[in-house]
Amino acid sequence: PLGYRYCSTCNIFRPPRSKHCNSCNVCVSKFDHHCPWVGNCIGERNHRFFFVFLLCISAMTVLTTICALCVVVEAFQNVPEDGNDDDDDLSFVQRLWKAILSEKFTFIFGSFTLLCAWSLISLLCFHAMIISVAQTTNERVRGVYRFGQVENDADHGCCWNWYTAACTPCPVSRLPRDMSQQVVCNYVEPEEVWKGDHEDGAAAAGAPSTPSTTAGGESSSNGRIEGIDSTSTVQSPTKSSQDDKAELETGAGDGRPGSEAEESNTS
Repeated sequence: PLGYRYCSTCNIFRPPRSKHCNSCNVCVSKFDHHCPWVGNCIGERNHRFFFVFLLCISAMTVLTTICALCVVVEAFQNVPEDGNDDDDDLSFVQRLWKAILSEKFTFIFGSFTLLCAWSLISLLCFHAMIISVAQTTNERVRGVYRFGQVENDADHGCCWNWYTAACTPCPVSRLPRDMSQQVVCNYVEPEEVWKGDHEDGAAAAGAPSTPSTTAGGESSSNGRIEGIDSTSTVQSPTKSSQDDKAELETGAGDGRPGSEAEESNTS
């Protein structure tokens, strides 16, 4: 699973831990996942920024939920002071219900941000975990390193994995700017050679050549079939049959073949 694989869409040998994204229609280096919320793939060049984005938005939703909770608590404490003498006899649930009714929008918005904070914090913890073990979401979901079947060469310990993910220089994109240049992927050797041909189209040394076969079962080589050059012309059978018919019609008047009639006329 960590070898070079050929992508028929991009026409390149993509490097290890890469994958072709059907949404972006490109091969992404160290593919993590495609995020519809940011409209882009998460990979080697932007995973650290995506993690910071998750951290900031999780903190924002938590802060918003806390502010909404403070407003509802303050409204709950002010319920007995609204001017009704019977409010002192209200139960806890009744006072809470009156506080929620007085701050309906705040309560609904705080409930929404609470759900968002729960999901975002869970996603943040998941990405923190896969960074600690030097994996990607795609590899974690597929179970590439499950049960020690494949050794993870990128895992060098928790601290070094965090340093690699956050402090190493961001690699340069291999995509051309105008999308008309050839995309070249640096690799040592492809996984296999197709039918003994090299990448430049030349035949491999020592590869057996397969002679072509004509419709009649005769083998041909270099454009020649059984000693006959393929560039030579062959007389059309239609023209020869028309000439024979004309000769027969010429000799039909005197009962002789066309060749004898011509000899008599000449004499």
